[in-house]
Amino acid sequence: MEGLKNLMEDNVEQTINKLLPSMPNICSCNDCKLDMATYALNRLKPKYARTSRGVIMHRFDTLSTQVDAEILAVVVSAIEIIGSHPHHPPLNAPSAQGGVQTPPGGTVPK
Repeated sequence: MEGLKNLMEDNVEQTINKLLPSMPNICSCNDCKLDMATYALNRLKPKYARTSRGVIMHRFDTLSTQVDAEILAVVVSAIEIIGSHPHHPPLNAPSAQGGVQTPPGGTVPK
């Protein structure tokens, strides 16, 4: 529905982007990051807003250590699960045609 936003999406995306650089063995292609976010968001309580006041209230609400810890725990779990079972062939693995396998987005993450 237009005008609604699940504010947890921003929290999950920020947490994924903060954690992945410290995990060089985990694929960080866009498809894997979307799978990680999907996994996490399906396990967290959604926080919808439609006004700027709702956004401010959510930001205040997520300042709690409990909420931060819950988001962090779910995102770490998502990274571990998706990272160990990506929906594409392993990166840097030889393809059937020879050469190096790349993820569906076409770029190999650094």
